[in-house]
Parts: sequence; structure tokens; C-alpha cells
Amino acid sequence: MTLKKHIVGRCLIAGAIIAILAGVILFTVDTKDLAAWVTRYRQIIVWTTVLIAGALAYVLPRRRQIQLAVQQASREQGIEPPVPADKVTQEAEQSAARAVGWAKDLRFQLQQSRRFRWAYTHTWLLVTGDAPTVRRLLPEVAERGWLITDDVVLLWGGAGTEGQPDELWLRQIRRLRRARPIDAMVLALDGTAPLPDTARSTTGWAMNLVRIMNTLHWSAPVYVLDQAELSARAPITTPVIGCELPNAADAHAIGTALGGLNIRLTNLGIAQIGRDDSDRYTGLMSEYLDGRIAALSNWIAGINSRLRRAVGVRGVFFTTHPPAGNKELDAALWHYLATDALRTGGHRIGLHPVTVFSTATFAAIALWTTGLLLSTATNTHDLVLTREAVRNLNTAQDVAARLRNLLALQQRIALYEDRVQHHAPLLTRFGLNHDAQTLAAVWKPYSRAARDTLIAPVQQNLEAQLVDLNQMQTTQLDNQTSQLAQDGHKTLKTYLMMSEPARADPSFMTPLLPHYWSIAADLPPGEKLDLSQRLLGFYADHLKQHPEWRVDARDDLINGSRQTLLAVIGVKNSEDTIYQDIVASVGRKYPDQTLASLTAGTDTRGLFRTSASVPGVFTREAWEGTIAQAIDDAAKHNGTASDWVLTGASTTSGTQQTQTASSSEALKAALTSHYFADYAEHWQAFMNTIQWESAPSMPAAIGQLKAMADARQSPLIALMKSLEYQGGAGAQKTSLSDTLVTKAQNIFGGGKTDEPQAVRPDPAGPLGPSFGPVLRLVAQGTGGDAPSSGNKTTASYSDLSLQRYLERVTTLRLRLQQIGDSPDADAQARQVAQTLFQGKGSELADTQSYARLIAASLGAQWAGMGDALFVRPVAQALQTVLQPAQASLNEAWQQSIVSAWSRSFAGRYPFASTANDASLPELARFLRPQGGLISAFLASQLAGVLELQGDQWMPVTTATSSLVFDPSFLTAINTLQRIAGHLLVQGEPQYRVEFKPVPSPGITDTLLTVDGQKLHYFNQQETWQPMNWPSNDPQRTGTRLEWQTEKAGTNRSLEFDGRWAFVRMLERARVEPVDSATYMLTWQASPFVREIRPAAAKSASDPAYDIDTLIAQEPGKPALGSDTHALGYMMRTDVGKGPLELLALKGFVLPSRIFVSRSPGAANLAKDNGPPPLPKAELEAGKRAATPLPQS
Repeated sequence: MTLKKHIVGRCLIAGAIIAILAGVILFTVDTKDLAAWVTRYRQIIVWTTVLIAGALAYVLPRRRQIQLAVQQASREQGIEPPVPADKVTQEAEQSAARAVGWAKDLRFQLQQSRRFRWAYTHTWLLVTGDAPTVRRLLPEVAERGWLITDDVVLLWGGAGTEGQPDELWLRQIRRLRRARPIDAMVLALDGTAPLPDTARSTTGWAMNLVRIMNTLHWSAPVYVLDQAELSARAPITTPVIGCELPNAADAHAIGTALGGLNIRLTNLGIAQIGRDDSDRYTGLMSEYLDGRIAALSNWIAGINSRLRRAVGVRGVFFTTHPPAGNKELDAALWHYLATDALRTGGHRIGLHPVTVFSTATFAAIALWTTGLLLSTATNTHDLVLTREAVRNLNTAQDVAARLRNLLALQQRIALYEDRVQHHAPLLTRFGLNHDAQTLAAVWKPYSRAARDTLIAPVQQNLEAQLVDLNQMQTTQLDNQTSQLAQDGHKTLKTYLMMSEPARADPSFMTPLLPHYWSIAADLPPGEKLDLSQRLLGFYADHLKQHPEWRVDARDDLINGSRQTLLAVIGVKNSEDTIYQDIVASVGRKYPDQTLASLTAGTDTRGLFRTSASVPGVFTREAWEGTIAQAIDDAAKHNGTASDWVLTGASTTSGTQQTQTASSSEALKAALTSHYFADYAEHWQAFMNTIQWESAPSMPAAIGQLKAMADARQSPLIALMKSLEYQGGAGAQKTSLSDTLVTKAQNIFGGGKTDEPQAVRPDPAGPLGPSFGPVLRLVAQGTGGDAPSSGNKTTASYSDLSLQRYLERVTTLRLRLQQIGDSPDADAQARQVAQTLFQGKGSELADTQSYARLIAASLGAQWAGMGDALFVRPVAQALQTVLQPAQASLNEAWQQSIVSAWSRSFAGRYPFASTANDASLPELARFLRPQGGLISAFLASQLAGVLELQGDQWMPVTTATSSLVFDPSFLTAINTLQRIAGHLLVQGEPQYRVEFKPVPSPGITDTLLTVDGQKLHYFNQQETWQPMNWPSNDPQRTGTRLEWQTEKAGTNRSLEFDGRWAFVRMLERARVEPVDSATYMLTWQASPFVREIRPAAAKSASDPAYDIDTLIAQEPGKPALGSDTHALGYMMRTDVGKGPLELLALKGFVLPSRIFVSRSPGAANLAKDNGPPPLPKAELEAGKRAATPLPQS
């Protein structure tokens, strides 16, 4: 019971694991994708199956071990129920166990002497026969089943039930030595027992031998060992007594051999007695043999007669009874038998695996050889016939014979072609079949003959008919002309197929080619017609597979024929023509859509306006009423547009068939796409022409916001609803049942997110890509689903809707109304605007940002509409609030910064050309990046509209568009910011530069002094010398450049005093950039007497010196003195241009205002006065025109 529970438990556990794995797979993998999943994880599944199989292979044997262990434990404990005694079964079990034990012991003993091929180191002799005799002769063999001598293994044949051989022991022997189970059999006889003299009495002995051979599947030579009972012992020198017998010997041959043995024994016995009268062993054996010859001869002959396919009895040998006890004599006997057995050998009998395999192999070889011979004969015969057909074709004397021979060769080709495609006959496929190679070789003579006799005549007749077609008059068309045109179309199509084999259509060409073929041949009409149909039909069927058969077509004939056919058939029925006809067929059936019709029931005056309109043909009513049906009808009845014969489209035949099958659908799709493209362009052009009315005051802006946000009378809502309706043209209408099914699938199948979903058409229809942003904007406002295929775009703009926009507009209107109703409206407006300028959050800024997001979500195609209907209303309302604040901020800038700047730097160098220097600490007080007057003002007052990006002040892109910065203001603060970033990098104003003198012709000595820092050069090796400006010693100011020429003394003409002396000297130098950090400075007086006026700045936005330029700049003032020698120095800066940047302050004037005021609506004045925008198609056409369109 415990064992059964154990096994059942394991089975249940294994079944549960398999069920869990199957459930997990079925739950995680869809049944539709199960095959693909198995293919993808094939390797993992295979290895898992192997591991499971290995586990089962380990577990199942364990079941047997557990069962045996439990049984043994039960037997030891005495609780095993008694088993009824079965003597036969017990004997069988004991016999089986004994055979297994003998085999194990024999294997072990043989493996002790040799590890490999241990079973073939000794000769194996199987001893059988009379059991008592064997026990007396070899007691150890009878007891253990085997005995190993020096070179022989003696095996006991045994005696099973009813005296038969022990088959269990024989099977064990066969397992130990499969290639050659035994080398010989020894049949032991009792010499004292009489031998039967009848043939029937030998059946039992022969059957035992046969059973042994059948069990071993091996026939070994048989040796009869007769054990005689003699009174004398055999001496040591006695040789082995016996004789060998011929194969299948009869009684006479056996008697003769034994008689010869007896004579030899007699002679030997007489000789031995003469030497020793006590040695009577040989004589007694001769006497014994004399009485046994007749019986042995008959008995052995009876055995041989029943061993027909076996080796038979090989010899007869004699020994004494009882045993002589002489081990050397016994060893000699076994050695002799082993040697003779190896020399004689045995053979396999019965269904031995080697015999079966050899028989099957030889049978296959014989079959294949026979087939090879038959295949050789058959293929040779076929090749002879084919060679004869080719030779007859090449040696034909006249056209008729050539056509008949071409047909014969064609038939041979058809034969080989059928063999290649549908397998050759069985008797031709034995390794010598060359049908494919023969077919490839036969095509060449066929092609040469067909080109001369078939293709050339057809080509000439086709070209002649095309020439006639080109000369046909097309001014007057009648039935005859139309019929000729139809025939000419077939002629042209056939001609084109012959020139382009990829287009060949056998069903079209086969009935026409015989009509176009004519040749002078002496043939009866019936035979000629039959030959033409069969030859040209074969040619048409194979033209597509042989592109080399193409003919050289004449382009002039093809083009002329196409023009003639087009003139006869009609104007080319192209897509554009069909589309224009469809649009023109609508006419004025549907009214044009204007702003008034789209906003019916509302008043747009004072809000927005446009004089444009949308043609009635591009409306939803026109599509649903006329256009859709007209496109369907045109697609069904159109047939010429896809005619490659007339259009010359380069497609293959297979592609042409596909295009023909789907031409209607393709044309319908093209016409629909063309119509909706124009549909979207007209509506986009119309909506982009809408202009928002200007509001000069805050009350007017409040009135506009109130009218546009009115839920019942808003023209904007009415316009967007109309636009949504028009954008739904061509959209699919989902039925209630489809909606319910889709929702059910989403609910119950929502967990499987990785399932491949089928591509579904856009529910918004063909206008989804163009009207999608508008539809999403309006649909989200009403709580519906935006019908668009762009899921990602929808998600990114999910918070944008028309309804939320109108809510924000209402909030903005209430805020402006609150400002307007306050006692001091201007002060409160300035306070609100100041929060915008300072970057503080406010409802006004959020509303403006939201409006811009809506305009951006509409995309570039609706940019004009988005700006006019969403951005402009909010920006214009904010402008009424910002106008007072702009003036106030300009005034604060003038009073706090510009006035202080003028007091500090007016009339001082470098801002003016005077001898008075500006204070560097005062300049640092204004320019300091952290805590400077200018940066502090910008950070505190303009943080919301101006931001520092690197070292540039830039207007905030998200700020209100109604703010317009003065360009000179931005240029000025950016110039000062750049100078401050380099001059005040360490907190105090200072530049660090390096100077290196440059040798000049005629100059022997130079000395440059900058604020007490000297650089002396007298034509030695040039080196870089660092200098700081201004220097750290405020008492030593001034700059001086001294030089000495070859002819004159020292000249001190370039000398300046003051803190800005170095800048004054740089102003007179010619600056040539070497790289971004090194500059060549050259001072040289002009030999001509002329005045060089300094280049003053036109304005703050146009400085006299460009900080960023890398182009050489001329000196702002001439060098003093009259010496024209060029004095050069290389200056290398740490950052930027170093002190050269201060030259940008020459004539610098700080702008007095920040913002430039503009009147509301001025930005749209040019758009209002200009012409309406052109459609997209006309703009694209204008780009390719000879005279380009003017740029707006």
C-alpha cells in the first residue's frame, strides 16, 4: 500500500506540474500566436523536453528499485504473503540467474588479462553431448559453465529441460561475443554406450546442434570426442588421437578416414610395444577403434545429413575413460581443436543482423546497377533522338522541311520540359539523367531557327501594319476607322509584348500570332495552318521565360501608333481629367460657404472678418450627395488610364495583371485622395484668411472677449462647430453593435497589451490628417473622443480644448473688467503688468500661454486661424493692460539708469572724444554682473520678459507678443554684458594680456610702457611678456611707445596720460586678428597729410567697433608723428579680445527706452490690405514657373 501511494503521489505531482505549465502557456500566449510562439522558443522547448525525458528515465528505474527494496524488506520482516510453489517457474528463474552469474564471472575473468577485445584473445569451444560424459571429462566446466586454459575457453553447452541445450546460457554467450560467438563445438560421446545404427536415431543429436546454431546465429565446426574405457593409461608422449573429415562426408568417407587412423594406431602400437612392452595404450586404442568404425561412420553420416547449411562434423577424436589425469595431454587436445577450428572457421546463419544488412546492401546494389543500365540505355536513346532532331533542323534544304523539323525539335523540348517540371520516368532517374542540361542545350538551336522562321516574319508583318496605322486619318471617325483602331491596338500590343517579354500574355498572343505570320513554304494550307498554330503557340507560351527572344522595336512606330490610337479612342482618360470632370459636373448645385453661413445665428461684427469663401463643391453636402457616387462610377467605367499599351508604363506582366485587377480601387483611392487634398486646402486657406478685429481700448477688448465666450451666441463656437462638421466628410460611421463589441473586447482583453492588433482605418476618414487637430480640439471640449489616428499627439494635447479655452477667456474678461471698474484703472493695470514683467505667475500670463498652446496644437496648416481666433484676442486684451506699464517702465529706466549713466560718463573718454577719462570703478558699478545697477534693474523689473542666456539678454519666448523691445536697447545691454563678463571676471576691472614685439625694418630699438610695465626690445629673441591693464599701481598711469631708427634718435610721439591711455593708444593701432586669441597691432603714421575721422557709432545698435569680428580693422585715429615705420606687436588675450573690446564704447550712448509702443492692430494692417493667400497647389506650380512668385 505504501509503494502504491508513493507511485501515485509521484504521478499526481508530475501531472500537476505539466498541467500548471500548460495553463501558464495558454494563459500568457494567445491560441492564434501559439505556432509563432513555439517557433520562437523552439530551442528552449526542445531542451526542456530533453530534461523532462531524462528525469523520467531516472525516475522510472527508481520505481523498480523501490519495489524490489520494499519486497526485500517485506521478505526479511516475514510479512510477505506466501507464494504458491511452482517448480517449473522456480527452475526457470534459477536457470536464468545461473546463466547471468556465469556470464558475469566469465567477463570478469577475461577482462583481467586484457581490457579491450578480451572476448577474442582465446578460442571458444562449446562442449555438448552426453552430460555424464562431460561431467567426468570436465567437471569444472559442468559446475561453473566455463573453464579458461592457456589459449582456449571451454564452455558448457548445458542441458535444459527435456535434454535440450540451455538457451539462456547460449544467449549470454552470444551477448559476450557477438561477432563470433564460438569457434567450434565439441560433441562428447560415451565410448561404453552403443551408438544407434539407424538414421532416425541421430535426429535428437542433430536437432540439439541445430538449436545451438540457431540460438547463436552461428555455424561452427563440430568435433566428435569419443571417450573410450581402456585399462592402460596414456603416456605423456602420446599424441592427440583423431582424424579430420572432409566437408559433408558420407559413411564411406568417414569409414575410410577412421580406417586410416586405425592402421596408423596399429603400426604405432606395435612400434611402442617393441620399445616398451608395458606401453599398450596405443594398441588398446586401435583395438577399441576397430570395433567402433562402422557405428561411428553411420552415426556421423546421419548427423551430417541433417546439418545441411552448417559446417558439419569436422573431425573425430578419442580420449580415455576414466580421464587419464594428464593435464599436458588434455591441453594438447584442446589446443589442436582450437587451431583447427580457427583454420576452418564458421559462418553466420539465420537472420543475423550482419547477414540481413549484407543481403539488403547487395540487393540494393544489384537493383541500382540494373536501374543504372536501363537508365543508360533509355537516356542514350533519348539523346540520340534529340541529336537527330537538331541535325535534321540544321541540314534542312527548304522551308517546309525546316518547319517540320522545328516542330519535331519542339516536341523533344516539350518532352524534356515535362520531365524537368514533373519528374522524369523512373527508369531514367538512376544517376545518369541529364534532362535539365539537355533542355538548356536544345534551347539554343531552337532559338536560332525560331528567330528566322517564326519571329522575323511576324515582326515584319506587325511593323507593316503599324506603318499603315500611323498613316490613318483621324479627322473623321466612323465605324470602319474605329474597327481599324481596335485592330491596330491589338497589333501594337502584340508588338510591345514581343519587344518586352515580361509583358507577354500567351492567351492573348496565341490566337493572333498565326494571323500575323506568313512565309513562302511549299505546304498544304491545312498543314501550314496546323504548323503555325502549334509553333507560334509554343513560342507564345515560352516567350516570358526567355527575355533573350525580344525583338528590337522601333520607337517611332510605337510613338506614332500610340498617338493615332489616342486620337481615335479619345483624349487620354487621365486621373486629372476625370477629377476635373467630376468637379465640373457639380457646378453651382451647392452654395459656397462664407463666414456668415458658417456662423449662422450669431454676429461676427467686431470680432473677426474675412471676405473669402469655400466653393460649394468642397463641402460635406457635396461629398455625400454627389462627389462620392461620381468617383465610384468613374472608377468602375474607366479603362484607358491603366492601359499600358497607350501609356507606356514600365511594369512587368505580373504587376500589370495586379494593376488591372485593382485599377478600379486604385483609381478610386487616387480620386478620393485628390478631392480631399483640395478639400482640406480650400478650408485651410479660408480659415487662415480670418482676421481678428482690433480693439483700441480696454472696454472694447472686454466686449470682444464677452462676445466670443458666450455659450449661446458665440460666433467662435458656431464657426468651430461648422468646421468640425465639414471636417467629418468621408468619416466612417460606427454602428451601435460594433461599438459594443469593441468595448467588450477592451474590457475582457485589456490585459493582453502585446497582442498584434489589426490595422484599422482612421475613424476620422480621409480628412483625419488635415482636420485632426481641429476635430480633437472641438471633440475634447464636448467630452467626446477625438477621432484621430495619432494617439501620441492626442495624448500630448489632451488638456487642450475649446471649452477650457473659453473658460480661461471668461476668467480673463472678468479680471480686465475688474481692472476697468477700479477707481485708478491705470495704476492697477500697471500693477498687473508689473507682475508679468517681473516673471511672477498670473492668470493673464497663463491664459496667453494656453492660447499659444492651442495655436501650436493646430499645426502649421492652421497657423493663421490659430493666431487670429485664439492668440490675437488674448494678446490684444493684454496689450490694453501693458500699454500703461510700458511707459511707466521706460520712465523708470530713464530715471534710475540712463540719468545716472549720463551724469557719470557724459563728456568722458571713451564715450566722448575728450581728454577727460571715465572712472573705471564707476563703470564697474554699472556693469558688474552680480549687483551692478543695470543687471539688478533687469533682474528685478524685467525678469518675466527678459532672460540671460549665457552672456546675452534675450526676450522670453513665452512672453506676450504685444511687447516690442527697442532693438538698440537689446544691442546696448548685450554689448555692456559682454564687456562686463570679461573686464570684471575677477571682481575688479582688469584685463590680463601678453605682448610680444615683432621685428620691423629700419627699427633698432623699441620700448613699450603700459602703466609702468615695460617691454624693451632691441632685435633680440622675441618672447611673450604678461601685462595687466589697468595695473595694480594706481599712481603709475599712462602709456608710451618709444622707438629708435637707424637714422634718427628716440621718438616719443605715441605717448598718452591717464587711466584710459592704453585704450587711446589701441584706438590708433591697426588690428589684424591672427586667431581667436591673438591679434597683430600695428602703429604707423601715414605719409600723406589727411585727416582720419574716428568711426562713430550711428546708434547703440551699430557700435563703432565690432566685438565679435575677426576681420582686420583700421585705426580709429591716425598715429601721431611723421615716421612711417610700422611698429608691430602681437597681443594675446586670456578671454575675448581683451582691452580691444573697450573700443566698442567709443561714442556709446545708452538708449533711453526699453519698449517701442505700437497701436493695436497695426501688425495686421499689411495682411488686411494685401490680397488673399494663394492655394497650396498654385503656390507649388508657381515655384516651377519661369517667373517666380514675389515673396511676401
